[in-house]
Amino acid sequence: MKAIVLTENNHIELQDIKKPELVNKGDVLISVSYTGICGSDYVRFFENQAKYYPIILTHELSGVVQESNSTQYKVGDKVAVVPLKPDFDDEQSKKGNYSLSSNYGFIGSREDGGLREYMIVSEKNLVKLPETIDLKTAAFIEPLTVNLHGFKLLDLKHMNIHKIALIGMGTIGLLALQVLVSYGYDVTCFDISDEKLKLSKELGAKEVVNTKDATLLESNFNQFDLVVETSGANQSYYIVNKLAAKKGTILYIGTPHNELKFDFKTFELINRKELTAKGSWMNYSAPWPGEEWKEAIRLFEEGAIKVDPLIGANVTLDTFNSVFDDYRNRKIDGKIFVTVNGEN
Repeated sequence: MKAIVLTENNHIELQDIKKPELVNKGDVLISVSYTGICGSDYVRFFENQAKYYPIILTHELSGVVQESNSTQYKVGDKVAVVPLKPDFDDEQSKKGNYSLSSNYGFIGSREDGGLREYMIVSEKNLVKLPETIDLKTAAFIEPLTVNLHGFKLLDLKHMNIHKIALIGMGTIGLLALQVLVSYGYDVTCFDISDEKLKLSKELGAKEVVNTKDATLLESNFNQFDLVVETSGANQSYYIVNKLAAKKGTILYIGTPHNELKFDFKTFELINRKELTAKGSWMNYSAPWPGEEWKEAIRLFEEGAIKVDPLIGANVTLDTFNSVFDDYRNRKIDGKIFVTVNGEN
């Protein structure tokens, strides 16, 4: 079978590797339909942050059951993959904090992921899909649950929230926007890209702000009950405390990959405005894998989330290499989406 293999930093090969065979009870062989490239994959491809080499990356994926050693899944079932493999005996897992467990595994990071035609997945790491959700859409369930986990941690629907600021309008930010709009919130989006802000407006943002416009940015300081940081970009962290209203809440979803330094006046706004800061890590809760996954399916079934506008490049295993240089140089504005076996 075909697979895209990261053989060393910044070098991929399309290889013909052995198709896996079922052995263990509870395991399922799936045909990978679609997989998306996550922002976290960038540093694995290009910045020496892969756990090992060679490795097959990606953890956002959908598929169809081809063979099954599970009583829960039969041939032909459509599934989304749940990439975290927690230690269920860990004390944090017993509390439902699966992503905080020690020594967890992770599909597409700590073991091979979705850039291959077939893979074996435990029944614990699959979610069965209703027929109403197509497999292309299903590949966006995992990134959507990243936002839903953060909102669950906040108990968002029970907060007294009127205005929300979203910082970073990449895939996660645009998915978050659509969730919040579907929930009825007034959302203002912040980014450095006019193109992304234009798309944010089309997807329901009430207002948009290019953060390179210092005057416009400053006019939005102290305005928002909730500020959600989704990008992990350094510049975002310098404005969250300023955007938040007094007694406001900041939700950190994005993951920074470079050193951050704050001047004391920016940092002490946490004290001066009595802000609440909440971190969010991954996308799981009890009962495993969490209500986030059920909510994601519900939102997609109701048509609340559009995925086509989020795709910046649509490739196959055979053509992935054609966008690799542009991906490295950050010339692709949107998600790189890989059709592996498609709807078959």
